[in-house]
Amino acid sequence: MTLSIAILTHSTNPRGGVVHGMALAEALCDAGHEATLIAPDTGGGGFFRQPRCAVRCIPVPEMGDLAARVECHVAAIREALRGARYDVLHAQDPIGANALADLVAEGDVSGFARTVHHLDSFSDPGLAFRQARGVRAATALFTVSALWERTLLAEWGRAAPVVGNGVDPARFSPLAGERDGSLRSRHGLPADRKLILSVGGVERRKNTLGLLEAFVRLRAVRPDVHLVIAGGASLLDHSACRADFAERLAASGQSDAVTVTGPVAEADMAAFYRQAAVLAYPSLSEGFGLCPVEALACGTPVIVPEAAPFTEHLRGDEALWCVPHRPDTLLHALHDALRPASRAHFGVVGPAVARRFCWHGVAARHIPAYRRLAALPRAGGLQEYAKNA
Repeated sequence: MTLSIAILTHSTNPRGGVVHGMALAEALCDAGHEATLIAPDTGGGGFFRQPRCAVRCIPVPEMGDLAARVECHVAAIREALRGARYDVLHAQDPIGANALADLVAEGDVSGFARTVHHLDSFSDPGLAFRQARGVRAATALFTVSALWERTLLAEWGRAAPVVGNGVDPARFSPLAGERDGSLRSRHGLPADRKLILSVGGVERRKNTLGLLEAFVRLRAVRPDVHLVIAGGASLLDHSACRADFAERLAASGQSDAVTVTGPVAEADMAAFYRQAAVLAYPSLSEGFGLCPVEALACGTPVIVPEAAPFTEHLRGDEALWCVPHRPDTLLHALHDALRPASRAHFGVVGPAVARRFCWHGVAARHIPAYRRLAALPRAGGLQEYAKNA
C-alpha cells in the first residue's frame, strides 16, 4: 500500500535532523510512497538543496529571541497542517512534534511519529517543556543510535527503535567534482596548506574550543596546516561560544591560519571533505554523527570520540580516535591523520565503511510503524462522522 507521508523538519538549513529528514523523504519516494518534506522557512530561500520529493516551505519571520522563535514556528506548522490529510505525520524535532501534539489535542490528528536525534539542555522553562512534550506526546518514537535508544528507555520510559543514518554515494565519493578545483579560491583558503576540517560551526557541543587548542599546538610543529570551520546554521544561540573562540584565537596569534566560513553551499560539502587532510570531529554530544560517515565516503581520514554513538557504528581502524575533553589525544590523532599512510588507508577503508550506511535501508526500517500509524482511525474523519450523524 502506498503511503502519503509528511516529514517535518525544524528548518530548511543543513543541520543533521534536516539532512536526515530530506534523505528519508527521498528514499521513501524511491520506494513508491508519496513523501512531502515540510519546514518553516525564514527568508524564503527554501531548502539548502532541491530534494527529490515534494516540499512545502512555511513562511516565518526572522526573530532574534529563541523562545519566541520556537513558539512562532510551532504555531506556523500547526496552522499550515490543520486539516491536512496524510497517512503519516513524522516530526524530526521538538518544534514539529509540538505542532502535531497541538493538532492531536484538538482532535485534528490521531497520532504522529517523532525521531529523536539528540536532546539538548535548556535553562528556559518554556524550551524545556517543549522538548519534553515533543518526546512524550509522540505516538511512535524512532532514534538514530543505540545510545539514544537506551537514554529514552531509561530516562523517559519510551521505546525508540534505531533507524540509523545513511550516506548518498552519488554525492559523497572520492572522485573529484567540478567544484573541487575552485573550492580553495572561492573560500579564501591557502593553496599550499593541509586543511584540518571541522563541520558544524563554532559551538560548545561541537567542542570547537578544544579543537582550537589542539590546532594551535599542532601549528607549533606543523606550520603547513590550516583550520577550516565550515557550516554553523542553527536555531540556537551560540554567540557566547563564538565570542570565546574569537578571543582565544586572537590570543593565540594564529588568526591567519584559521578560516570560519559560516554556512556553505551543500554542493561544496563533498569538495570540502575531499580537499581536507582530515575531518576533526571531537564532539561532546551527538545523536549519530553523520559528517564523519560522509567524509569516509570521500576517502578522508576522520577523528571522532572514542565513545558512543561513534563506537556503535565505527570500529578499530575505521576512524582515528580521541577523548574530547583531552586535547592531547586530539593532537595525537591529528598527527596520525597527517601521515601519508593514513590518507592511503582511508582512501580504501572509508568508502567501504560508508557502503554500510544506506538511506533505503533507513526508510525500510520506518515502514512497520508507519503502517500502524496509518491504520489509526482518522481524527478528522471521526469528527465529520459525528457531525453528520
